[in-house]
Amino acid sequence: MNMIFKTAFAALAALALLVPTYAQAGFGYIIGAATVDGVTTNACTTGLNQTVTGFGNGVSMDQVWALEKEVGSPGSGAFAVVAGYADVFPTVNGAAAVGGVTQAMRYTSKEVACYRLHMTTDGGGTAQVQLITNRDSPTAYPGLTTHWRVQDDFAAGVLPITTGHATASYIVHIGAGNGAVAGVIEGEPEGAMTFSGGDAGNDGDLSTGSLGLLTNGALISDGLTVVEMRVSASQIADSNFGFGLVDLISAATEIAPFEANTNVVAEGAVTTTANAAAIFFNTDSNNAQGDFWLAGSLNANAQGNAADEYSLGGLAPVASTYAVLRIEIDSTGHVLFYINGTLHGAEALGVATTAVLIPYWWAGSPDDATGTITKMYIDYLDFWGARPSTVS
Repeated sequence: MNMIFKTAFAALAALALLVPTYAQAGFGYIIGAATVDGVTTNACTTGLNQTVTGFGNGVSMDQVWALEKEVGSPGSGAFAVVAGYADVFPTVNGAAAVGGVTQAMRYTSKEVACYRLHMTTDGGGTAQVQLITNRDSPTAYPGLTTHWRVQDDFAAGVLPITTGHATASYIVHIGAGNGAVAGVIEGEPEGAMTFSGGDAGNDGDLSTGSLGLLTNGALISDGLTVVEMRVSASQIADSNFGFGLVDLISAATEIAPFEANTNVVAEGAVTTTANAAAIFFNTDSNNAQGDFWLAGSLNANAQGNAADEYSLGGLAPVASTYAVLRIEIDSTGHVLFYINGTLHGAEALGVATTAVLIPYWWAGSPDDATGTITKMYIDYLDFWGARPSTVS
């Protein structure tokens, strides 16, 4: 190897180390109703031993989906079924039961290749499917050079929150006369913000909070946007709460961006949110399947996942036990949902690229229940986004 080649090779290797890992991911999906021989867009790996993850759910979904890999030269357009992956979502969904049956497929690619999901048999129903490469684990923070970051461990003692606190600004509200408690910083050993929903059992029974103003938010088109919160609930038998990124601030007319009731996801009673992505829970959900964490997205007022419930890994919140909830949104608006460090769901084009989003949280009581005060804990908040290339 001559010196010129050595120098060039070293320069390329150094440059490769500077490429953020989030840029090395693929997202395959299908828009509209899928039919036999329908395929997702391609999702490609960029290195050896990268993950290929698929998610499938839908109303009365009775279909066979195969994982296929491109064969021949790159760009050949020829695909073959990956051995052992001819039916990656084998469970038939009954009726409208989508609340507990989101299925996951995981595969490790030994080579750089492109993949797709292909419907080979249609026994009825509808399907919502996604295929993601190299994103099973959360993205590491790229650093201050390219991304800004707001972190808070809520260790400032007992303070009511209005519009300011220590390292970040918060705005919180509660409904009138319903038992809800506004957000405060408590002197927990781990540091915690706490708040609660009320016990009236109706849409207005809400406590809400947000981080800062929209001028402090992340513009999705700038690049990867991430929020992570470690959260816990005092009880889950009669509760309604959620955490995520929303394009509005907490206001006196409290807003729940998402609520679930018997397999259907909708905005709350006040519908002024245009773009949002959140992980949430509601015992009005599909109780026949079980009460699970759900994912929701809203792109210019259009509900993701065809407004059906999107359960996350069959995972349910456990009373008085912390869970780490994380949402990542890339510059095209694709949304990834993580619980305790593992990818459990995704939504293609979940939010608009023009959206400016901030962390947001809420708690209430389910409409169909008697109403019970549920105390919520946020142990820490981590929010970061890409630095814009120009001054706003």
